[in-house]
Amino acid sequence: MPVDLVVVYSPVGGGHKAAALALVEAARSSGQSAEALDLFEFAPRVVGDTYLAAHLNWTGMAPDLYGRAYHGSNRRGGAWEPVRLKFDQLLFGPLLDRIAQLQPRAVVGTHHLPLVVLGRARRKGLLDAPLTAVVTDYASHAVWAERGVDAFCVPSAAAGEDLVRHGVDAGRVYITGIPVRAAFERIAPLSAPQHGAQLRVLVTSGGFGVGPTREIVRSLAGAAGVAVTVVCGAAAQLRDQVARDAQALGAAVRAIGYERDMPARVREAHVVVGKAGGLTVSETLTAGRPMVVVGAVPGNEKLNEAFVVGSGAGVVASPGDVGGAVVALWASGALAHMGAMGRAAIVRNAAVRVLGVTASLAGRRSRAA
Repeated sequence: MPVDLVVVYSPVGGGHKAAALALVEAARSSGQSAEALDLFEFAPRVVGDTYLAAHLNWTGMAPDLYGRAYHGSNRRGGAWEPVRLKFDQLLFGPLLDRIAQLQPRAVVGTHHLPLVVLGRARRKGLLDAPLTAVVTDYASHAVWAERGVDAFCVPSAAAGEDLVRHGVDAGRVYITGIPVRAAFERIAPLSAPQHGAQLRVLVTSGGFGVGPTREIVRSLAGAAGVAVTVVCGAAAQLRDQVARDAQALGAAVRAIGYERDMPARVREAHVVVGKAGGLTVSETLTAGRPMVVVGAVPGNEKLNEAFVVGSGAGVVASPGDVGGAVVALWASGALAHMGAMGRAAIVRNAAVRVLGVTASLAGRRSRAA
């Protein structure tokens, strides 16, 4: 039986998958049928493993090099462009077979990689369903501007302007926000901790447990009245290391692994500390929680960091200074105000807005048929 919506993501960073699952959740809650597909399941396993390892190594071990590559490649065309396109088409071509089986009314990509294959198929008449790209950072790199995409959903006007500079027709750009799960939308605004109560700090390390997490925890361990929860993702070794560090320091630190209920963790926090991934930023600001941004990688994360700071929703700190920054914000009484600034800065109900765009495109297709 045909499905209403297919969302294709890549597991390079947890944010692309999180956005995809938020769209599937919103579609199903509105009575639509929806499926999420992992792009790397339609390529040889070595391809996904190699791509993911390269991404983690670049961002974790050579961030400056990653930043130079990000900005250096932020343009369309170039001598290597035809090679890249052909390479991606050969690797991920089987994705089209699965989509053909599902017969969707609309297709969405929450990462730029599937857009290479899907955009070409759309141009060649091999994909009948309209194709929408959902940009998952607060700036749009040139790799998102694939031909054949019917609509581009972006988090902000600035991200839309980026796409137009890369050759996208402004009429195809929609400011929808970045999709997050409905549970983040339902979190009540932040109330400042009462006198004598603990300040609850949530430290996130991303799905792969990368970043200077242990140094952050050590800086927080000396802060009086602060209770820390650290989400270590799939990095079991990091979780054990943080737990040992906390015990040695006598600190109020709770280390957990992969967290299935991140909305609950964010809801209980007064402030979130972590890297500036697009989904981390969107989930935190949607919940009205201020951020202390640490270790943003040059490129998309630095641009997301600028959005947070420019919105008045957070500050930047080095790993060893996080404890002092958190205590200073607490003492200033600014946390609740910063949380409110974050909620005002983003486009809320993004998943529903994206579905509105896909429904409109599907409706135009059916009327034209």
